[in-house]
Amino acid sequence: MKLSGRLAAAASLIPNHKVIADIGTDHGYIPVYMCQEGRCPKAIAADIVPGPLQAAVTHVRQSGLADRIDCRLGNGLTCIQPGEADGAVICGMGGPLIISILQASPVVWQEMEFLVLQPQSDSGAVRQYLYEAGWHIEAEEMLVEDGRLYEMMRAVPGREAMPAPWLCDIGPVNWQRKHPLLVRKIESLIGKKEHIRAGWTKSRSDMSAQIQALDEEIRHWRKIIWQLQSER
Repeated sequence: MKLSGRLAAAASLIPNHKVIADIGTDHGYIPVYMCQEGRCPKAIAADIVPGPLQAAVTHVRQSGLADRIDCRLGNGLTCIQPGEADGAVICGMGGPLIISILQASPVVWQEMEFLVLQPQSDSGAVRQYLYEAGWHIEAEEMLVEDGRLYEMMRAVPGREAMPAPWLCDIGPVNWQRKHPLLVRKIESLIGKKEHIRAGWTKSRSDMSAQIQALDEEIRHWRKIIWQLQSER
């Protein structure tokens, strides 16, 4: 089967020959793909919503993989036992939800070898949480699909120094690689900051200090864009 661009990018970050738990599996696309390609011996496909999970069950059966992919109804990692999977894949959710899933089941994922995450928002907060938990970002990818920018990351155990806040926002590996989509990522961050600033300027409260700090942050991001463009 062929995956969408964002799911293919996430799958590319999954180490080969590892048992995976795909959380929020929807139709079970990633587990089926990984098993069909011979990259995954077994998988768990989990979803909290019965409808998507049933779609995954059907897809798994039609693919002849019912003996290798276990479909489970459950909330996040709560339906996974410690040691059952080598790593977890969590795609297509907002950053706060991904963090809450990890916070709910530390005993499960802290025993894993890797996490492949694709936060739809607040990716900086996800990175910061991983570093605070004693993990670090080993690999990252970004792509644009249907006009939207997607970010993927692979985290592994091992405590490393917390990156600066701005590096958490754009990804330390993305920065190290000087990813071609970094400028677009930073421009989206600036757009969000400017939207916040516009709201603050209309506030009846005195927001001058906050606006000044935000303006400094926007200037910082523009300097980084200039640096990236000058290096090309």
